[in-house]
Amino acid sequence: MASAISAPGRPTPCRPWRSLVAAAALLASAFAAPLASAQDSGASASSPGRGLTIESLIGDSVSNANEDSYPLVADAIQRFTNEDPIAARTLLEQAKERDSKLPPVGLMIAKMYLGVGNGQAVRAALEQAVQQDSANDPEPFLMLGEDAFSGNRFIEADAMFDKAFRLIDGYNDNQKRKRRLQIRAYRGRGAVAQRRRDWQESLESLDKWLALDPDSDSAHNQKGQVLFMLGQEREGYSELVAAHRLNSKLPNPLISAGLMYSRLDMQDKALTAFERAYADDQSNPMLLTAYGSALIRTGDVARAQQILAKGRTTSIDTVNVWLLSGVAARMAGSPEQAEEYLLKAFSLAPVSANSRDVYNQLAQLLINLPEPENKRRALEFAELNARLNSDNPDVNITLAWVRYQLGQARGAVAALQKGLQGGKLSPDSSYLVAKILVAQGKNEQAKSLLSASMDEQSGIFVQRDEAQALLDTL
Repeated sequence: MASAISAPGRPTPCRPWRSLVAAAALLASAFAAPLASAQDSGASASSPGRGLTIESLIGDSVSNANEDSYPLVADAIQRFTNEDPIAARTLLEQAKERDSKLPPVGLMIAKMYLGVGNGQAVRAALEQAVQQDSANDPEPFLMLGEDAFSGNRFIEADAMFDKAFRLIDGYNDNQKRKRRLQIRAYRGRGAVAQRRRDWQESLESLDKWLALDPDSDSAHNQKGQVLFMLGQEREGYSELVAAHRLNSKLPNPLISAGLMYSRLDMQDKALTAFERAYADDQSNPMLLTAYGSALIRTGDVARAQQILAKGRTTSIDTVNVWLLSGVAARMAGSPEQAEEYLLKAFSLAPVSANSRDVYNQLAQLLINLPEPENKRRALEFAELNARLNSDNPDVNITLAWVRYQLGQARGAVAALQKGLQGGKLSPDSSYLVAKILVAQGKNEQAKSLLSASMDEQSGIFVQRDEAQALLDTL
């Protein structure tokens, strides 16, 4: 590890981070391409739809969804993956004639496109199905609602789920399928309500889901979280225990409870839950990162470093362990160690859900180091992050700060404006903006911004001490 990472200012002939940045940049370019280009091709001959099975197509309608019982459906899937949808439709029509319990043919065609990952064709097939044989079938509207939800189009999702409910009420062709459709509808409506923070409505949907499927670990788990949000912590914990009893792959209920307490800014209770879980298991990566994060949030950096050190030996491939280790090292005033940990996190996931925070931390760390090489690296990380997360306000503020430090005034202003227009800033971003304002003589604006950020309790505030020191001077 140490040999792969240069100490600040130490010349080396080989810089692994440089090749990693280049690789990440290529991936960023690929991610920026429209998804439609991949979807238009449907299932290629080399990857014939691994998600398309007899069970996924008709398993909600019949109990024996296998090739022996439904050879025509199996043949239809084979024809479809061989890029012959017309033959597939003919075979499905024959299967439907033999067993009326099967879903409408147009709907099954849409589900075939879904199984091979052709998102554009799914919607077109659903539109066609509704016009042909599925006008009174609830599932097209459930599928459209689920698609809208995954795309954060919650008004559309809500409307589609409502339409599905109305059709489900009058649907009596297949009671097994009706029950599955009801479960999906309640799950969808409950999820939309959670996104809108309407916890009571979500709870009502979850209760109806559980009435249909009392052994659903997912429903119990979600209900536990919703009860926490409603202030019913004891009842919520009971649901988390029930979920874990049904599915041991779910997190330890103490970990889930700790995460909920953290979400509710009840840090003392969160730490108590994490400590109890840690006494039983000191190698769980989810626990180590959650516990370490909670300790950092409460300012106990020394204890957090102890917990995360354990994680660096037992969970060596967990990105968040290294990311939080880097954050803790920054807060402890150890920039070289912070760089080592953050570069390890970067090497594990150069482009992932975690990479945004890794890039931000690296850019903010390196720009404060004196060597020109480190400042140039800071700019590389900040610019790459902005390419990957162009609309994220914190990413743009970090880019503005790095450019400002490098004297690139025009670029700094552009990134600053974009960041300020992008939504709520994290406390660390507010601190960087305040430093720019102070440098421009706008002390009152800086003071107002800093005062608000110091009151913010959610999330980790890496530079809280520095922000407080600056506020004291104002």
